[in-house]
Amino acid sequence: MLDEELRLTLEERTTDAYEKLIENMPPIGLISRKKRIKAYQQITDIAQYMITSGEITEESAMYIFSVMMRKCSRFQKSATMTALSLNTIVKNAFSPIGLIFILEVRRTLNLPATHHSVDEKLVNEEKPD
Repeated sequence: MLDEELRLTLEERTTDAYEKLIENMPPIGLISRKKRIKAYQQITDIAQYMITSGEITEESAMYIFSVMMRKCSRFQKSATMTALSLNTIVKNAFSPIGLIFILEVRRTLNLPATHHSVDEKLVNEEKPD
């Protein structure tokens, strides 16, 4: 019973976080590279804050981003533009969860590794197995 209540709470928190991120999705402009990358940074920064504050887990954030890629065209367009432009963006421009997700998007699109891939290895090494 306790596991079921905990799971329900996690599901509710994930749903609430999804709704919060959708509501806070900034405008991306009409084919504006700068606005789309900034929108991606802003939304992933919000998700990182939610992770840091314990509102959601990293796994929940990745799940939410995956759903947003399918259900929110503004997020999908901003993440795709960011993934395509990643090699021109300075290191440390993204929150840890933003970096993890955008590198996953690049892998999905079969794009080559960038200078950000080194940061991904550092993030993954910090996680205990």
